[in-house]
Amino acid sequence: MWMRLLLGVVCLTTVAMAASGGDEAALLAFKAGLSNGGSALASWNGSTGFCSWEGVACTRGRNPPRVVVLSLPKMGLAGTLSAAIGNLTFLQAIELTFNWLHGDVPASLGRLRRLRYMSLGYNSLSGEIPANLTSCVALEQLFLDSNKLSGRVPAELGNALSRLWLLRLKNNSFTGPVPESLANASLLSYLSLANNQFDGAIPPGLAGLAGLWHLDLSVNKLRGALPLSLYNLSSLRIFHVEGNRLHGTIPADIGSKFPAMKDLSFANNRFTGGVPPSISNLTNLTSLQLSINGFTGLVPHDLGRLYRLQYLYMPYNMLQADDTKGWEFITSLANCSQLVQLSLSDNAFAGQLPSSLVNLSSTLQYLYQGDCGISGQWRSQDQNLPMANVLLLI
Repeated sequence: MWMRLLLGVVCLTTVAMAASGGDEAALLAFKAGLSNGGSALASWNGSTGFCSWEGVACTRGRNPPRVVVLSLPKMGLAGTLSAAIGNLTFLQAIELTFNWLHGDVPASLGRLRRLRYMSLGYNSLSGEIPANLTSCVALEQLFLDSNKLSGRVPAELGNALSRLWLLRLKNNSFTGPVPESLANASLLSYLSLANNQFDGAIPPGLAGLAGLWHLDLSVNKLRGALPLSLYNLSSLRIFHVEGNRLHGTIPADIGSKFPAMKDLSFANNRFTGGVPPSISNLTNLTSLQLSINGFTGLVPHDLGRLYRLQYLYMPYNMLQADDTKGWEFITSLANCSQLVQLSLSDNAFAGQLPSSLVNLSSTLQYLYQGDCGISGQWRSQDQNLPMANVLLLI
């Protein structure tokens, strides 16, 4: 009996030592893959235990200890990511943002079933997202933004990563459709796919993400009508679809759809129709961008209700104003005491600007009227504007 117990203890000790040694070996392999570890990894040597190395955190009260955090952001690290990183099977968080890493994202990361946080953004990583990254079933936050990644996002990403609440893939070269499976990642509250080459239609199923507050699909090749169901995302605070090929009109009741909206951009698409008067009910707005579309008609006269508004861009449309009623929105904007930038150029405006122009916010720094066909009263009035550093481009 005692021999069996002794053998059991020996076996457990051997396994423990192997696990601990495996973590140290994986870390050293990670270091070896770097062409420049700089002073950041000077402590990574055999003179101290790996749990005391820079950027490494281990389990507490466990023998042997296992690596649970690898955090080395902004360390000037250059080189490739070693596949050995997938041997850190207790890893819960990896933070390597703002370095000079290049090469592929290792497929071995798919072995990290305990991983909750992965941030590899702002590097020069290339290639595709490994398909088996969907095996990281505990993942809650995934940052791959601002790299050189390409190809299609794994179609099953949203189905597999059911705990995911933040996904940032912006500033890459991803292609293909936005995965419909993202609609099944029911905890998603932050989704940024901006500045890629996604094409096709926006999945209507995204409207089922009840907690989504940040949705940025800007600067892609998305086309078709903006799904009306997206206007039911009442939790949205930031909604950007600028720089695509979307068309359609803005719903008349948009003012009752987004009670928390702060930053709304439909710019540089193919939207038509009028700017709904109800948009003035979005009183939390700080930025509204409607530039470069085909909007027509009058600008809502009571935009001044957007008293938090700082940025208003409406150039390159076919908006109209040629009489007192048409220019009422300028008078109303005097109530926007935080207004910093206002752009109205290249519309169908005509006639004389109202004298209320001089009542615009003293915080206004940028006023772009441009080619609007407005009469010469502008120059005589602009000298009375209360802002010292306003830029007039006529």
